[in-house]
Amino acid sequence: MNSDNSASFLDIDIDPKTLTIITTYTCNAACEECCFECNPSVKHRLSLREMLQVIEDSIAAYPSIEQIVFTGGECFLLKDDLFKAIEVSTRFGKSTRCVSNGFWGKSPEKADEVAKKAMAAGLSEINFSTGLDHQKWVPLESVINASKSLVKYGIPVLVTIEKDSEDSDCLNQIIENVDIKKMLKNHPNFLLQTNSWMPFFENSVQRGSVNQDDLRKGCSQVFSNCTVTPKKEVASCCGLVLEHISEMRVGTIDNMLCYRNEQKDDFLKLWLRVDGPMRILETVLGDGHHKLAGVVHMCQACAILHNDEEARNRISSLYRDHILAVTHRWKIIKAAEKEIRRLRDEP
Repeated sequence: MNSDNSASFLDIDIDPKTLTIITTYTCNAACEECCFECNPSVKHRLSLREMLQVIEDSIAAYPSIEQIVFTGGECFLLKDDLFKAIEVSTRFGKSTRCVSNGFWGKSPEKADEVAKKAMAAGLSEINFSTGLDHQKWVPLESVINASKSLVKYGIPVLVTIEKDSEDSDCLNQIIENVDIKKMLKNHPNFLLQTNSWMPFFENSVQRGSVNQDDLRKGCSQVFSNCTVTPKKEVASCCGLVLEHISEMRVGTIDNMLCYRNEQKDDFLKLWLRVDGPMRILETVLGDGHHKLAGVVHMCQACAILHNDEEARNRISSLYRDHILAVTHRWKIIKAAEKEIRRLRDEP
C-alpha cells in the first residue's frame, strides 16, 4: 500500500546493513507453521550464478551492507553452491550467517565434514531452528552433532527454539540436555534463545505469552534488510510474511537498486520503521479494537495492516496527519544510529 504523491518529497535515506538470500524454498522438513510453506516438493531456488550476481550487485549498490545471510527453505541442501556463495561473500569482506534446521548433523562424522567446509568458506555464524515443529522432521541429536562440530572449529552457534505449546516441553528438554549444558559451559560462542511465535493459520494453537514491548516497537527490518527470494524477487522485509503481503515485493534481482528506488518516498514503510505495525493499527483503529485481539507477533500485525480493508482505508485517510511527526522521529533515529557508528568506529 504505497502512499500517494503527497509524500513524494520524503527521499528517505535507505542504506541496508543486511542482505538476506532466501536460497531455496525446498526443505527436507514440512513444518506445519512454516512461513513460506516449504517442503521437499517445492522446487524454487536460486542458482549459484544468480546468488553470486546478487551478492556482487547488492554490494555495489549498497556499500552499507555488512552481513549476508543465507536461509531457506534449507540452505544446506545447496551443498557446494552454498559454500561457494559464502566464500565469495567472505572475500568481499562481509560477515556471513546461515539459518538451518541442522539435518546434516545426522552423525558426528557428517557434521564434521560440513563444519569443515563451512569454516574453509569463512562462515561467520550459524543459527539453528528447532523445537516442537522442527523436531517432527529433524531430531535434536542432529542439531547437537552439528553444533559440536561448529564450535570445535570456532564458528559461533545460536540455537533458536520455537515457543512451546501447552502440551510440549522442548525448551526444558534442550536446556537439560547434557551435551547442551557442556557447550553452554565451555563455549561462550554457543547460545540458546526462544523466538517469538506467530500463527499462520486459523486453526493454529496459541503458544506462549506476548511481549507487549516487542510487539509495539518499530520494525528494524524495514530499510535495513534487503531480501531476495528463490522466485528472483527483491523484498523490503525479513520475509516472514512476505508470501502474505504483496507490497513487500519491490522488484526483481536484475535491478537491485529497486530496493532503494521503490521505497525512498514510501511513507507507510517509513511509518512501519518508526512506529511498527501494531502502533499504527492502534492509532488508526483505536486501542482495544477487536481485530487486534490475539495478535502475538509484529509480522502478524503487519499482515493485518496490509490486508484488512478497514485498516487500509483508515490509513489512507489519516496518514497525512502523521507525516511530520513520523519524519521527525525518523531523523532522531538516524542521528542516533550515526552516533553509534561513530563511537563504534573510534580507535
